[in-house]
Amino acid sequence: MKKPLLLLPLLLFILSCSGSQTSSSNNTSQADNSGKIQIMMLGSLHFNQFHDAGKPSSNFLSQKRQQEISEVNEVLMAFAPDMIMIERAPAEQARYDSLFKLHRQGQIKVNELDGGTGEVYQFAFKLAGKLNHEQLYCVDYDQSTSQGLLNSGDNIALFQSGLQNFQKVSRGVTADFMAGKMTFREFLVFLNKPETIELSHRQFYNLPAYVQNGGFKSYEGLQRSTIDTTQIGAEFISLFYERNLKIYSNILNAQLKNKGNRILLIMGQTHIGVLQDIMKNNPNYEIVNAGQYLDVNYTKPKV
Repeated sequence: MKKPLLLLPLLLFILSCSGSQTSSSNNTSQADNSGKIQIMMLGSLHFNQFHDAGKPSSNFLSQKRQQEISEVNEVLMAFAPDMIMIERAPAEQARYDSLFKLHRQGQIKVNELDGGTGEVYQFAFKLAGKLNHEQLYCVDYDQSTSQGLLNSGDNIALFQSGLQNFQKVSRGVTADFMAGKMTFREFLVFLNKPETIELSHRQFYNLPAYVQNGGFKSYEGLQRSTIDTTQIGAEFISLFYERNLKIYSNILNAQLKNKGNRILLIMGQTHIGVLQDIMKNNPNYEIVNAGQYLDVNYTKPKV
């Protein structure tokens, strides 16, 4: 009858050892998580394509709009990125190194450059200058992709209906922004909301798969003989996906070479969903939601 009592100290010893191992394992896990590379992906409009100096609300060089741009940059500064990556190809790195050096030295004004009202200059250049960065990092990949490329095939109406809905939503909010009803910050909050990113991601990486036995509006820049028109929707997806896989590769290699720990990536909004989808499977990276800094009403998603 006394044997169970004799086993009690041994049992307690085993449990204490097990608890110590669990605690050690948890601490290691927490240390690994804290060492991850943080990346914020900021989905943007190519604002230089919408700038209109003749209209106060869409003149992005006006005092009001410049104040709004400064507000966004101040908010992004709180993230404290040590690398800022832009939608330009690595082949253009030397050109942008030269332009950014001149910008830092005060020898050029980005507002006066061709395309100077775009996100590369208004956000990346200005923010990197304030943070005393030595350069920006070009990570785009040039490839023939267009939202209207897929234009015929079985079930094309399903894809086109989705495209019309996507354009209706995006153009409606863009019109409000252009009319001055939204600030730059408010507009960027909308573009980077999870539901907006999901909408654009579904349109270009899901719905096209319904379309078969069709064709593209143009095959310029493509090897037509390699396109399987019986799976034209999947071919459409693959073009977009391939480009973003190569952008992802450029991001990884730029970080590896320059050892950045907090990356700000500024890209067209339709890139964000697929890049987040790819990046979330990389155990070395942690994705930081842009809304965490931009949106005053941001609520962290429940895990």
